[in-house]
Amino acid sequence: MKIGDLVRYYKDYAPSLNPRDELGIVTKTGTHENGQPECHVVWFTCNNEGWWDSKNLEVLSENR
Repeated sequence: MKIGDLVRYYKDYAPSLNPRDELGIVTKTGTHENGQPECHVVWFTCNNEGWWDSKNLEVLSENR
């Protein structure tokens, strides 16, 4: 994932949420202390932002 990518929760990560309702944009990328890639996401639909494991996010539209 790259800065500017449009993402949503990966459906297996958040089965109780409607993934189509939770859209956000990647604003930073990094690596968690456990070595896993992570992204800082600003969510458009739930007034939230924070760091998320990349494996829990699905890219809908890539920044070019």
